[in-house]
Amino acid sequence: MELFDIEALPETTSETADYAVIDKLLGKLEAISPQAKDNAEHALLYGYSDHSPARAPLAAIKRYVQKVLAAAESTGNVHTEEARRLAQQASADRLDPDAGQVIAAAYKVIREFDRLRGLLRFKPEPPDCYIARCAPDHFVLPLLADHFWQRFGKQSWAIIDDRRKLVLTDNNGKRPVLRQLEPKEKNQTADQENDEWEGLWKNYHHSIYNEERANPKLQKQFMPGRYWKYLTEFQ
Repeated sequence: MELFDIEALPETTSETADYAVIDKLLGKLEAISPQAKDNAEHALLYGYSDHSPARAPLAAIKRYVQKVLAAAESTGNVHTEEARRLAQQASADRLDPDAGQVIAAAYKVIREFDRLRGLLRFKPEPPDCYIARCAPDHFVLPLLADHFWQRFGKQSWAIIDDRRKLVLTDNNGKRPVLRQLEPKEKNQTADQENDEWEGLWKNYHHSIYNEERANPKLQKQFMPGRYWKYLTEFQ
C-alpha cells in the first residue's frame, strides 16, 4: 500500500511542498537505487505521528535523495551499472550527515516492523474479525499491510495503533485500508476473563516456559517492556 494512503488525511502541515518534492524524486529513484528509495520512505515513516510529520527530517531526506540521484546522473546515463554503483555508494555513506540521519531513522522503523510481525497478538471479536492493538514508537502500520494481508487471506482482521488513533483493516480481499479510528472503536476490547483463545495461548506459553533457562535481560532485548501491555502472555 502507499505509505500515506490514509482516508481523509487532513492537510495539517506547511511542509506539504517538501513531501511533494520528495515523492517526485522517489519515483525517479526507484529504478536507480531501490535501497535508497526504501531508506527514504522508512525515514518518512519514522517521524509520522498524529497526522503530522513532527519529527521527520524532511530537509535531510530531500537532500539525501537528491545526492543519490546526483551521483547517478554524474555518469551521464542513470541506467548504467556505473550509475547504479555510484548511487548505492552515496545511499550508504554514513559519513554524510544526511545519509546518516536517513539510515538511522530507516533502521529504527524496520526494526520495529520486524518486532511487530511476531509480537502482535490477535483476538477474535464479533462478528468474525481478528483484532490486534499496539502503540509503536514509529509509524509502521503501512509496512505491516502486505504481511498480514497475505497471512490472513479472506479472514477479516484489523490492527489498531492506539498512539496515532489509526486502524489498518482488511478490505474484502483487496489491498488493506488505513483509516482514522472511530470513537466507538477506541475502547473496544475483548473480554479477557472469558476469552478462550487467550486462555489457550497462556497455557501454551506456560507449558513451553523453562524457568531454569530464564534470561530476563535477553527477553527484554527481543521484547522491550513497552510492548508487554499488548502481549497476552504478560497480562
